[in-house]
Amino acid sequence: MLKNYLTSVWRYISRNKTFTVINVLGLAIGMTACLLIAQFVVHEYSYDKFLDHNDRIFRVQLDRYNKGELSTRWASGCVGIGPDLKANFPEVERYVRLKKSDALLAHGDAFFKEENVFYSSADFFQLFSIPLIAGVDSLVLKDPYTMVISRSLAKKYFGDENPVGKSMRNNGRVEYVITGMFEDIPETSHMKIDALLSFATYAVLTGRASEAELDQWQWDGFLTYIMLSENARASELEAKLPTFVEQREGEELKRWEAGMIFQLQPISDIHLDSNFIGEFKPNGDRNTVKFLSVVAVLIILIAWINYINLSTAKSIERAREVGVRKVMGGFRFQLVQQFLFESLLLNSVAVGLAIALVALLTHWFSQLTARPIDLTLLQEPMFWVWSLLMILGGSLLAGLYPAFVLSGFRPVEVLKGRFKNTGQGVLFRKGMVIAQFMASIALIVGTFTVYQQINFMRTQRLGVSIDQTLVLRSPNIVDSTYQSKFEAFKQQVLQYPEVATVCASSSVPGRSPDWNAGGIRRLSQREDEANQYRVIMMDHDFVQAYGIELAAGRSFSGEVAGETGTVMLNESGARQMGFTNLEDAINEQINFWGDTFRIVGVVRDYRQESLKKSYEPLVFRYSPAPGGFYSIKLNTGTVRESMVRFESLWKEFFPGNPFNFFFLDDHYNQQYQADQQFGSVFGVFSGLAIFIACLGLFGLSSLTAIQRTKEIGIRKVLGASVPGILRLVSKDYLALMAIADVLAVPVAWWTMHAWLQGFASKITLTWWIFALPSLVVMLVAFATVSAQIIKAAMVNPVQSLRYE
Repeated sequence: MLKNYLTSVWRYISRNKTFTVINVLGLAIGMTACLLIAQFVVHEYSYDKFLDHNDRIFRVQLDRYNKGELSTRWASGCVGIGPDLKANFPEVERYVRLKKSDALLAHGDAFFKEENVFYSSADFFQLFSIPLIAGVDSLVLKDPYTMVISRSLAKKYFGDENPVGKSMRNNGRVEYVITGMFEDIPETSHMKIDALLSFATYAVLTGRASEAELDQWQWDGFLTYIMLSENARASELEAKLPTFVEQREGEELKRWEAGMIFQLQPISDIHLDSNFIGEFKPNGDRNTVKFLSVVAVLIILIAWINYINLSTAKSIERAREVGVRKVMGGFRFQLVQQFLFESLLLNSVAVGLAIALVALLTHWFSQLTARPIDLTLLQEPMFWVWSLLMILGGSLLAGLYPAFVLSGFRPVEVLKGRFKNTGQGVLFRKGMVIAQFMASIALIVGTFTVYQQINFMRTQRLGVSIDQTLVLRSPNIVDSTYQSKFEAFKQQVLQYPEVATVCASSSVPGRSPDWNAGGIRRLSQREDEANQYRVIMMDHDFVQAYGIELAAGRSFSGEVAGETGTVMLNESGARQMGFTNLEDAINEQINFWGDTFRIVGVVRDYRQESLKKSYEPLVFRYSPAPGGFYSIKLNTGTVRESMVRFESLWKEFFPGNPFNFFFLDDHYNQQYQADQQFGSVFGVFSGLAIFIACLGLFGLSSLTAIQRTKEIGIRKVLGASVPGILRLVSKDYLALMAIADVLAVPVAWWTMHAWLQGFASKITLTWWIFALPSLVVMLVAFATVSAQIIKAAMVNPVQSLRYE
């Protein structure tokens, strides 16, 4: 029986090579897309799953409220919450708190600016199951001036030597003894840590006798993780926290009309659900994963629909085969088995081809998604289980309907030549075509909307000039002469003809200001009228250098006495402070953490961060030499040729500090990198969906041309023109495209409207955003159909009438 099935399938394939290739190619491309997206989805959901007891580890996330409105959302919340939870709730087994260090590590002559160095409490390696290569987990971070480094950092500074017992300097001042070394934290972690300094050191450096004195609830910037006991429920603990907050800080919060809400984030959800202040690194997005999962399902469904359509559309050609088999004694269940076997074989070939394509394309896909995706998925037993399910599921879904249709033909009618396609069958195929193109149009509209939104964000007026700007990170190692050195460095750089302006600031556009200050108010206001602001330190050249427009008053001046006692606001900050007329803010005095400052100017709102965020109320404080960043505004495009001179000058003024720089326009646009990657991935797979749908349409139109060969010949004999025949045959397909478009547009509008809600500044979903992609899809579909119809219409009518 199996040999008979194989012989039958081989004969069918050899006689229908074009349609077999279309079927297999469509299935293979669909499965390849599905498997590639599956790799991405599996990778995104795998974050932090490698940790032991990951279901018991939670991060304490803090939302702060001001006057009843949500003001800030912290991944790195207040310093005191960890020890307080451990002391007051028995279900909290242990906690760890982390604080980022602005680190310049050095050993011998090697020194580097390190971005991933944190102070950590002693239980880090007991809470997180990161393997220690050397050292005891409970002791390595117990004492002041101790540190633990990763394997890769040890290699960077010590080569093949054992680093344990050796010392490193941080910022040229503090000496640390290395007490342990840990394996590099996997990429599939929301954390990025290269070195840990003991939290006991941080307590000493901030003037505390011990870590226990770091118990404040109004000092943010500390990541806190807790491990719950085995039978504890996070939801029950979280429900107790509002009462605990009221008992601990209720009076203080009422005084400032403020609020605090703590939430427990499961560690395995952080990568996909967290985008708060103080994250280790940019996280993923659950909606993106869901979007791409839907795309994967749609693509594979489109491929299976192609198979169903082409198989049932060729039913006339296979009708005689079925009739003969039934006359010779074949039963219906045997015919169903034969056609399901055929579907199983073609799906198996398609899956095999898809796996080969996945192996070839994984590196490219990893670059496209900016994720470290490799072929390890192919080594997972579950991958092969899902591949087998795809073969079996695809064989049933794509083969069951054609099998029952083909096996149900009546032999008498078929062999007498009175068989024709049923109305129900034709209607079903039309419905499948509509479903295919409805999905394709919705995907293309989505891709077009994503690209329009990204282009909108990148081309909008920012209110600040970021072009031709080289940014240097200010030195970590400084002394009492720093201000005079900076001024001398600045004057030297200004001597270069390609340099227009130099300024210094604690933050630059494209970065969230690190300083979030509450309790700021006008002197004439009550304490409960104070608000929270983001604070940026700047020198007197910052506003002019960045082309920020003044709305009222003046900018900072380096020639006015007492300028360190002045501040500036942006428009949002002035409005939050109660000034309806911006001129009224000038010379008003404010209380800033107990000190009095005078407002000298108000600047127009500008985009400190991306257009995904609203304007934030900002306070600018003056400093003649603030630490953080030096911005060099250039007036030439040959900046890279000047870097050698800048670096030489840097080493002269700030020895022992690495020369780290970036170009501000590149840095600013990195905020849109995740959206651009999403748009690229979405676009590629939407294009594949269109290709697969058109592949099926190509097959159907080819079959239509073959089945209507005699009709076309007769029409030509009677005087029909090629355009007339094209119009006659293609109108049915165009009608299906129009119906698909009408159904797809509302779905696309609803989906993309929901996606755009994540942006503070966004495009309007105008009619042409839907019309243009729809028109493109219809033109591509029309071209696909026309190619086959014109080819059939150009055949000599004599040959057409002799067909069959």
